[in-house]
Amino acid sequence: MNSTAIRSATIRRLADLRMADVAEVGGKAANLGELLAAGVRVPDGVVLTAGADRVTADERRSLLLDAARDLGSGPFAVRSSGIAEDGSEHSFAGMFESVLNVPLDELPSGIDRTLASAQTSRAAEYQPGAHGQMAVIIQRMVAPAAAGVVLTADPINGDRQACVVTAVRGLADRLVAGAAVGDEWAVRGDVAAPRRQPEHAIDRRQAVQIATEARRIAAARGTPQDIEWAIDAEGALWVVQARPMTALPPDVSWASPAPGAYTRMLRFGEWIGEPVTPLFESWLLTAMEDRMHAFFREQIGQIAPRPYHVVVNGWYFYSINFISGGALLRSAPSMLVKAVRHPRHIAGIIPPTVRHSFPVFERKWREDFQPRYRASVADAVGRVETLPVADLPALIDELAKLAGEYFGGIAALSGAAYKMEMNLARFYRRNLATSVGDSHLPLLAGFEQPAGPKRQGIVSLDWWFAPMPAEATATTPARAHSRVVEARQAAESAAFEALASSPRRLRAFRRMLADAQHLVPIREEQTEELTIAWPVMRRAVLRIGEALAKGDVIAEPDDVFFLTRAELLAALGGAPPAPPIDVAGRRSVRAKQGRLVPPPLVGRVNPMIQRVWDSFPGLIGARPSDDALVSGVPASPGRATGPVRVIRGPAEFDRLQAGEILVAPVTAPAWTPLFAKAAAVVTDVGSAAAHASIIAREFGIPAVVGCGDATARLRTGTRVTVDGSTGNVEPE
Repeated sequence: MNSTAIRSATIRRLADLRMADVAEVGGKAANLGELLAAGVRVPDGVVLTAGADRVTADERRSLLLDAARDLGSGPFAVRSSGIAEDGSEHSFAGMFESVLNVPLDELPSGIDRTLASAQTSRAAEYQPGAHGQMAVIIQRMVAPAAAGVVLTADPINGDRQACVVTAVRGLADRLVAGAAVGDEWAVRGDVAAPRRQPEHAIDRRQAVQIATEARRIAAARGTPQDIEWAIDAEGALWVVQARPMTALPPDVSWASPAPGAYTRMLRFGEWIGEPVTPLFESWLLTAMEDRMHAFFREQIGQIAPRPYHVVVNGWYFYSINFISGGALLRSAPSMLVKAVRHPRHIAGIIPPTVRHSFPVFERKWREDFQPRYRASVADAVGRVETLPVADLPALIDELAKLAGEYFGGIAALSGAAYKMEMNLARFYRRNLATSVGDSHLPLLAGFEQPAGPKRQGIVSLDWWFAPMPAEATATTPARAHSRVVEARQAAESAAFEALASSPRRLRAFRRMLADAQHLVPIREEQTEELTIAWPVMRRAVLRIGEALAKGDVIAEPDDVFFLTRAELLAALGGAPPAPPIDVAGRRSVRAKQGRLVPPPLVGRVNPMIQRVWDSFPGLIGARPSDDALVSGVPASPGRATGPVRVIRGPAEFDRLQAGEILVAPVTAPAWTPLFAKAAAVVTDVGSAAAHASIIAREFGIPAVVGCGDATARLRTGTRVTVDGSTGNVEPE
């Protein structure tokens, strides 16, 4: 073989390569060749082909150095291009070693290191059929001011309209290797929003520039791309690698089926951390919402627009359109009437007057809702096994309405408690934060819970989930409770001392503190007691399911949860749906929907609602950090460091180890035993008044709630620090 033939079989110019050359030069090199042909700025280079082992080492070295000299004096980047690497089904990214900043005279040894990585057991495990076969890319080295990765779809939720740009200063090798977290930007169109900026490596304009180029590449390739980029000292953008994204979540639309805005972060949404079952959504949830909003009309004259919720891809989103300008105008006449007749009711709407309303709603709850609800549940428990099946829907309807009314009382008191906490937090930031401590939250913990019905191990509001045995739940350990009480008392004393020189401010603080503290134990009492009807309602539903199974309408009694209320009533009335309902198909769809990552909000949010919504976390002390992996609502004070443990439901409860950071979609009473083990708690949904917030305070562990997608962004085993005073979860 003459020297020209040897060179053409061994060394190829990067610019000459196309996807047809994959078997010779590997996926990475072929991809780069296609990019160069499309006009993308890629560092020039050559490729040592996979057939290089057919020539002697000396010939290979001589040819290589000659080709490299054509690229300049160096330095160079030496990268693998495995035959199975960067494919459309599997990327095998990072399988081989890359060597950067290689001088010309050290190229042979750099290439030897990369070639040697093909023989590792890890490489063989990834691509056993290819026997570690690979080519080697030698490119001019870009000296980057900043570098990173851009993904043309969000890897967390699969959104193909969003680009995710990560960046570090200098070389990206530490980012790719996982040694640095880096900045992260979400780019949609020409709008870039920073998610975190520990390095401030790039600005908003550069994030948009990177995303725009990445989208152009993805459009040409016909599939979402994972692209490594670099920006040099002159500001030029270079692409150093591009591969198809693999293992993306399904491309689904989160468009709302109704106008307006809807959220997972309010009222019923704080209880539901999974896709809803058809029977729950069409029966219990709808009945509770209807009665709750009727209660609001009766008490304060509020007329909320329908629908009260939407379901998108199986996930529940609660309407926040009641705070829109149009809704407030429609409610104004009736609210004015209530303001004249019952001014204390209306006083709860705004923080400055809220303290005048909560005694009214507390008395109504304590003297009316609570005893009536308890009595109705006790009566239902005594009748549920003996009532004719045809009478069970009426029993469920009655309990569902009572639960909705009870939830209205919770919303009224929790809303008042939240507003009073905002008042306290605002005063604390202005007058005490610098002298006493960063957070007001220690002042709102360490209270004994009132005696009530035996705790129910409710996992979710969705009645498809069987309650856990009551004995499996837990109360705050005495030692932990004692520490929390001492911390509260110390915080109180420090605050009183700091304000002693201003009697007026001290009086105002004592009043705000007493109001906020009064409602803390009531919040959790209400939360626990709301679900006392769930076991008996679930039993009634299962009795109906047993009857339908005997009638061959469904295969198993618990298939009933995958019917709608209308389908169930029709079947009970002797008119089962035709053709038969595909329960197995509905179960399968719900299981797939459970793997999706829903956004916190869907629909169109008008500017007024957006301003109100965005202000909530800051009102109680949230201070998002540039270093945070995720941020949310500060719910229980303190800092804790430990490994993440993502727990999605009761089947995984036994996986949590002492000292781990519990990361969950949402927590309900059945989750309480985990708080005794966890070093801290992080949730996708929730507010300062949520179950996780209150219980974490009583256990004395930090909590950050309402993070949106913490269960997707945080990985089990990753060590993080949770700051429950600022609402941040940062890398250790």
